[in-house]
Amino acid sequence: MRRVIIFLFLLGSILSAKEISITTWNLEWFPAGNSKGVATPEVESKRIEDAAAALRELDSDIIVLQEVRDYEACDALAKAIDPAYQVLVCTAFKSGFGGAKGLQQVAILSKYPAQSCWSEDWKTFGKVDPPRGFAFAHINIDGKNIAVYGVHLKSNLIMGGDKFKINQINILKRELASEQVIAHYKMLPKILGHSFDAVIVAGDFNTNKDQLSFASEKTLQIFEENEFASGFESASPQQRITHPSKGVYPDATFDYIFVRGSKEKILKPSISKYQVSDHLPVTSKSLL
Repeated sequence: MRRVIIFLFLLGSILSAKEISITTWNLEWFPAGNSKGVATPEVESKRIEDAAAALRELDSDIIVLQEVRDYEACDALAKAIDPAYQVLVCTAFKSGFGGAKGLQQVAILSKYPAQSCWSEDWKTFGKVDPPRGFAFAHINIDGKNIAVYGVHLKSNLIMGGDKFKINQINILKRELASEQVIAHYKMLPKILGHSFDAVIVAGDFNTNKDQLSFASEKTLQIFEENEFASGFESASPQQRITHPSKGVYPDATFDYIFVRGSKEKILKPSISKYQVSDHLPVTSKSLL
C-alpha cells in the first residue's frame, strides 16, 4: 500500500510539473550584421525576418538574446516572431568607448509577462572593468517564480600587447561577472521578498573547458559549484558546438543555459544550425 501511495505521489508531481523551454542566441551585431551598427533597411529587415523564422520554429517560452543593438530592434524581432512575445528587458550598456551606448546589448523576450525586470552594470574591481552587465526578469509561470538572467561575458578579443596577460585579464573579467550573478541571485529573496523555484542564467559565456587557453578559468565552475546545471555535462565537445570554427578560432561551446532549482535536471540542450549568426541558438527544456 505504501508503495502505491509513493507511486501516486510521484505520478501526481510529474503530471503537475510545468515544462518550460528556454533559448539563448548571440545574434552577431543584430540587426545590421556589422560592428558599425548600420545597414540598409532591406538588410536589417532580412536579418529580422530570418531570426524571427528560426525563433518561431523553436517556439520557446523564454528567449535570451545577445548582441542586439537596442530596444527597437528587439521589439521588431518580437513582433516578427509572434504577437505572443514581449520584450521584458533590453539593456542600454555603454561600450566604454567615449561613453556611447554599445551595440551589443542583452535582451529577454517571453510569452509570459514580467513581475519585475531591470538591468545592472558589472561592478569594477580596481582596474578590472568587465564590459556590459546582466539583464534580469522575474517571471511567474503557473504559480512558479522564475528568475532569469541574461549575460554576455567578456570576449576573447586580443588586439596587440601581451597576449597571455590580456587573456588572463579577460578570464578574470568573466569570473568576476559570474560571481556577481551568484551573489545577486542569493540576495533575491531579500530584494523581492520571496523565494524562487528556479534560477536561469543564459547567454554567451565566451569560455569552455576544452581549450588550453581557458585551462585556469573558473567561470563555468563557479556556476556548477552553486548547483547550476547546463545539460552539457555529459555531452562530448563535438555534440555541443555552439560557435563553429571561424578563421583562427576553433569550434567552441560558448553558449550555455544554466538552471538551478528545477525538479528534474534539465535535458541535454538542442543546438539548431540556423545560418543567421556566427553563434548557433541553444534550447533547453526543464520541468518546474
